Amino acid sequence: MAPRLIQGEHGNANENDRLTETELMHQCIFLLNAGHETTTNLIGNALHALTEWPDEKTRLIANLADPVIVKSAVEEFLRFESSNQLGNRITTCAATVGGVRLPPDARITMCIGAANRDPAQFPDPDRLDITRDPNKHIAFGFGIHTCAGMNLARLEARVPLAGFLARFPDCTLAGEPTRGGRARFRGFLHLPARVVPG
Repeated sequence: MAPRLIQGEHGNANENDRLTETELMHQCIFLLNAGHETTTNLIGNALHALTEWPDEKTRLIANLADPVIVKSAVEEFLRFESSNQLGNRITTCAATVGGVRLPPDARITMCIGAANRDPAQFPDPDRLDITRDPNKHIAFGFGIHTCAGMNLARLEARVPLAGFLARFPDCTLAGEPTRGGRARFRGFLHLPARVVPG
């Protein structure tokens, strides 16, 4: 994919079909943010949440062989500590949201993290529940803005989390975690852990 992205091929490419340097740079930033940082943060956020909810950690470890439980747990980690906290949209027509009138072309920032803790949608929203059902979180957006890589991200979370917990069930924090300082992405710069093979 990389050579085709760099060359900007669209089948029979000519010079007008190639990506500009700016377009190529923005595609690389998009791939890094959407495909790497969010998944890395999902895994770190999940491991940290499990240190704060030891009963859920015990329950998950006891059910690592059950793919339904592991999938459900990943969905709950996505809801509980969404890697991507904000989403930007532009209205295409006049609309009223929460009693506020918005004109066409209005810029809107949605707080995904807050929506995923909405008590009207999620009973006891501040509790981690690895078997939460239903779990209609919007960590991957929704509608035409649904994340194209969501299935890969789910797999990239399930495999390492299950493998790590199977190998290091007694993993604990070994110091104070350091959160990243950005509003959009939620994750850790430093998550010290003590691991002892099980």
